Amino acid sequence: MGKKANGTYIAGVIENPRGNNVVLYHNDIVIDTLTLDDNNRFSYRNDSLIEGLYTFRHREYQRFYLNKNDSILIHVNTIDFDESLRYSGIGAEKNNLLMKIFLDNEKVQERLPNWFTLSPKNYQKKLDSVNNAHSKLCAKFSTTTYHSSTAFNQIVKANLTYDMFLWKELYISANLMRGNADIQEQVPVSFLNHRKEIDFGNDLMRSHYSYYRFMDNYYNNVAFNKYKNVDSFNRKNFTHASSKMLEIKNLTHNEALRNKLLRRSALDYLLHTTDVKKATQLFNQFKSFSSNQANINEIRNILDRTIKIIPGNIIPDVQLVNLDNETKTLHAVLEKPTVIYFWTYESAVHYKEVHDKANNLKIKYPAYDFIAINADDNFRKWRRISNTISTDNKTEYQLDNLQSAKSVLILDIPEKTIIVDQNGKIKNASAAITDLSFEDVL
Repeated sequence: MGKKANGTYIAGVIENPRGNNVVLYHNDIVIDTLTLDDNNRFSYRNDSLIEGLYTFRHREYQRFYLNKNDSILIHVNTIDFDESLRYSGIGAEKNNLLMKIFLDNEKVQERLPNWFTLSPKNYQKKLDSVNNAHSKLCAKFSTTTYHSSTAFNQIVKANLTYDMFLWKELYISANLMRGNADIQEQVPVSFLNHRKEIDFGNDLMRSHYSYYRFMDNYYNNVAFNKYKNVDSFNRKNFTHASSKMLEIKNLTHNEALRNKLLRRSALDYLLHTTDVKKATQLFNQFKSFSSNQANINEIRNILDRTIKIIPGNIIPDVQLVNLDNETKTLHAVLEKPTVIYFWTYESAVHYKEVHDKANNLKIKYPAYDFIAINADDNFRKWRRISNTISTDNKTEYQLDNLQSAKSVLILDIPEKTIIVDQNGKIKNASAAITDLSFEDVL
């Protein structure tokens, strides 16, 4: 696709489409919804485009960067969304660079759980190796004349920087979850030097995944320092959520980012509790800190739905699909008391941990079934990961209608565990299978 005067153009083709529309976003705000034609193509023109990061969504999503007068073609196959995604045209090279880095980092994410057992020194060596490879990749890019900009180069640099920062914080979190409450004091001072470099109000990066995810995990770790003398590290309890929101309010300069992080912190708690009194208390704290009325309305709605998913109620009967691509209902697969744990491939640490824990509990508690339900869109990727980590494929399912199921099961954040009896009556909807005290509720 060639360049046309005085305008920025986006077009694309979707192989194996899973709907009729493609949605474009800028700074998390919808700018247009495009309808696929009979050849599964879409197109968009903007004569006054603002340079920066954009997002396109077709069930799954990916971010890309646009300069004024770019003219790019997006090609994606929904069976292998991220792996198949390619850009061509004017402005394509910089986005193919972003995708290369993204896919490399996905591979790193899958290796992290094994690296977390290393010493800080050896863990740092792993990160340095990844960083060196990316630095060479970016150096090669910068020596070629591409349609880029200073702002894009800043995005790439920040992306790589905050990925490194994120992996440092994930190392801390992993050790905290293993019960080492003093890990932040035990690591070498240099290991946490990145905390001196944090930009708490980066408007350019605020909608970028690496920056946002780093900030969220950073606040998890610093919040623990506020209550470590009175409680253990638990990202799902009230003390943690309340402390984290206070840190976010006090430190985050960018209003949009602050509201986004506050929303995430409120969700983390509300989606894992059945304590109505504390849930209401946390909502009131969130409401006083957030300036985004849409977020406040959303969290109030989730609070109302949370109250309905309490012990004694029957779990909603959602549609599932198994590894053979056969559709079943949740109620149909319940044969005896069951632990239903949800996971997403966005967190390699979590999905490996929950499957390992479930495999151990199956042996200790034969009176229970243990069912894993994935809350992602990509069937092929879910099946590939499940075949790698599961010891019993018959207990692996994916939500068939993701948005509907997420609404009724309150899976706005999918790392959730629900215990039901053989009739689907909820016994517990707040315990996490990874908690040290989880067996107390069986």
